[in-house]
Amino acid sequence: MNGPWSELEDGFPAGRLFSQGVSYTYDDVILLPHYIDFPADAVDLSTRLSRRVPLSIPCVASPMDTVSEAAMAVAMATLGGAAVVHGNASPAHQAAIIRSAKSRRIPLVTDPAFFSPSDRIAYDTDFNSAPYALVTESGTTKSRAVGVVAWSDWESLADKNVPVSEYMRPARASAPASCDFEQVAAFLAGEGLEYAPLVAEDGEVVDLVTAEQVQMIRSFPKLGVPSVGPDGRFLVGAAIGTREEDKERLEHLVKAGANVVVVDSSQGNSIYQIDMIKYAKNRYPGLDVIGGNVVTIAQAQNLIKAGVDGLRVGMGSGSICTTQEVCAVGRGQATAVYKVASFAKDHDVPVIADGGIANSGHIVKALVLGASTVMMGSFLAGSHEAPGVFEYQNGRRVKKYRGMGSLEAMTKGSDARYLGDTLKLKVAQGVVGAVADKGSILKFIPYTMQAVKQGFQDLGVSSLQSAHNLLQSEVLRLEIFSPPSPFQREMGYMVKNLLTLSSKSSRKIHSPIDFDVTLVVKSCIENGRRVKKYRGMGSLEAMTKGSDARYLGDTLKLKVAQGVVGAVADKGSILKFIPYTMQAVKQGFQDLGVSSLQSAHNLLQSEVLRLEIFSPPSPFQREMGYMVKNLLTLSSKSSRKIHSPIDFDVTLVVKSCIEVRTGAAQVEGGVHGLVSYEKKPF
Repeated sequence: MNGPWSELEDGFPAGRLFSQGVSYTYDDVILLPHYIDFPADAVDLSTRLSRRVPLSIPCVASPMDTVSEAAMAVAMATLGGAAVVHGNASPAHQAAIIRSAKSRRIPLVTDPAFFSPSDRIAYDTDFNSAPYALVTESGTTKSRAVGVVAWSDWESLADKNVPVSEYMRPARASAPASCDFEQVAAFLAGEGLEYAPLVAEDGEVVDLVTAEQVQMIRSFPKLGVPSVGPDGRFLVGAAIGTREEDKERLEHLVKAGANVVVVDSSQGNSIYQIDMIKYAKNRYPGLDVIGGNVVTIAQAQNLIKAGVDGLRVGMGSGSICTTQEVCAVGRGQATAVYKVASFAKDHDVPVIADGGIANSGHIVKALVLGASTVMMGSFLAGSHEAPGVFEYQNGRRVKKYRGMGSLEAMTKGSDARYLGDTLKLKVAQGVVGAVADKGSILKFIPYTMQAVKQGFQDLGVSSLQSAHNLLQSEVLRLEIFSPPSPFQREMGYMVKNLLTLSSKSSRKIHSPIDFDVTLVVKSCIENGRRVKKYRGMGSLEAMTKGSDARYLGDTLKLKVAQGVVGAVADKGSILKFIPYTMQAVKQGFQDLGVSSLQSAHNLLQSEVLRLEIFSPPSPFQREMGYMVKNLLTLSSKSSRKIHSPIDFDVTLVVKSCIEVRTGAAQVEGGVHGLVSYEKKPF
């Protein structure tokens, strides 16, 4: 329905909803159903990653060093999506990852260890967590395969100090790496082999495929139409930075066969990125270049003018990203996607919704709001294809997942993404954590896409283009979810500001369960935390010292507390944490494009700087709600801090909250959250 909005109409058109100066996230909005006249299987999810790069499904793996390397690139391309290989490595190593992915045609990358016949294997870790290792004449990938060592055979050895030639299994035949899955399966079956090395055209041994792996893949949903580039090989993307040395990196990546390049910056509207985009488009006119990240029309306009072929949208919306709380800059992801996509469509520039994807419903919302693809980090982390080794935490099988803005990732080179590589003081904009084992993306991504198709069916749209058209024509409508409950608001305030509460406090949290927060106090104190008292002037303890007059209660017989007594964790000296806080403020000012307080005031008064209102819950409440809903457990060793680089550690408080409010942790799909996490602010 076009024209003036009426109270009798259902919901709001997107244009009206997103023009109120409110910054909405995916969980803030709900799409209203429309008319169904087709089956779910008729939904076509084919799309574009960039102007000239088509995909069969709208899924892209994020360029993070705990998400996207060769195994992820191969698996995503097999499914019809794509992965962008991270740049947190040397140019040569990143190029090698791309060559490895593009040398295969089956969705397997086992990364086996290589040995020569005379080598001795001393530790089980030498197998790289794989059940087999390859034996070649020289112990490298560049020589002929002569055998295979099974971990089980090595484990059964009484004397492990013997050369592998004494117990290796012979490599009877090798399969060309150019074979697709069905060809490899037929080769193994036809030769009666349990395994076979995969050999590239140049003779390099690239991997090992086993009959067991073939059976596993056959047990997964049917593979879709793969993403293949003009060269006939798997489509693979790569990330670059904006520094001068990234021009050399770009050359390495193009030679390795990268099909698309993403200029990776947390805030893409900078002279550095614009110059890199212009250079890349001029140097390699046939290469699609994706810019970002952006969240506003003004940002998008500058990058489109520079020549980008795609836009990456999102700032601070990822589950392990803390940019919004550290730098106070960003935008709710639903608003950002809608605004940028509405502008970019007029310039034929596809939009990638990057961050905030925790379930299939979020994917539906992002695509309907105008995105052509969704970029996922935590959704894919912890899968078999994600880099890293599985380990166990409290009986859970987990894999490391870290934000590229974490200090740990910054030490590997990602600080340039945040324009912080030249700064002496590094301020984290992300955390390090662990996510539960999700299995293979070859299984759960097809199920996720089926859920997306069913979501599209409920909306009465059979393709991404029809979804975009119906949204723009105001046929598809949205509504806002209700604000947080009193309990959620209260918990946001309590956890943000107090580590512990006095055991004598009678303060209770206003909710149906009304649990006494003295339980939180005891758990914190019993864990031996070094704390200092902190009390409100309206607490009964302070009132006995004379502060009751401040509340006009000094003449009253019955004193009613208007504050509590608590304790906060040892923060160290302000001579240390205040300089780091000021560095974070400077980086926030840089993101805003202001170099002084006066220029900030001037630009605000002149309406150049714009603001939006965070929808309920507040930024802190939103973060806490997301964390409590998605975290399975929190590490007792966590140093995650809330709301600022120097705020107190609330790990134990959060643990107590999860134990009391177990239902809150199950609202959303906790399988996609972190099992534990650690945040080092500086």
